[in-house]
Amino acid sequence: MVATDAPESDARRRELSETDPLLGLVDDLLNLELPQGLAGATIEVEADGFAVSVTRRQLSAGGREGKPPATADAEAAIEKTQRVHATTVGIFNSAREWSTGDPVARGDVLGGIQSLGHVAEISSPADGEISEVLVAGGAPVEYGQALFVIVLR
Repeated sequence: MVATDAPESDARRRELSETDPLLGLVDDLLNLELPQGLAGATIEVEADGFAVSVTRRQLSAGGREGKPPATADAEAAIEKTQRVHATTVGIFNSAREWSTGDPVARGDVLGGIQSLGHVAEISSPADGEISEVLVAGGAPVEYGQALFVIVLR
């Protein structure tokens, strides 16, 4: 969010931050004073099937982001993943026996959740491969519970 010089802009920003938890977290991160020697800070939140991660890095004297070489190598090695969450409460039934390394494409049916005679399909949100199977077929699940972790391609 870009702030202008108008006082109403500050009031509007405060109002959004107070009512929207995500904007509140971003504001908190922007206002966070990083201790001397700390390269950056990350805030990660996962709720209701939605995950967000925001990172703030310390700026060097030249105005560029300061990043030690070891940090750059570590970030390059981190794989991008996405969790697949239950969309309802019920009994999870897997579409097939999934295991680590199985390829999936966006829209592939991973399974279904049976609740009150209705089955809610659970589909892959992106192309990738199964990194973790967190729930076995036949297990009860709660709304928002993570079912799979997919490494994105």
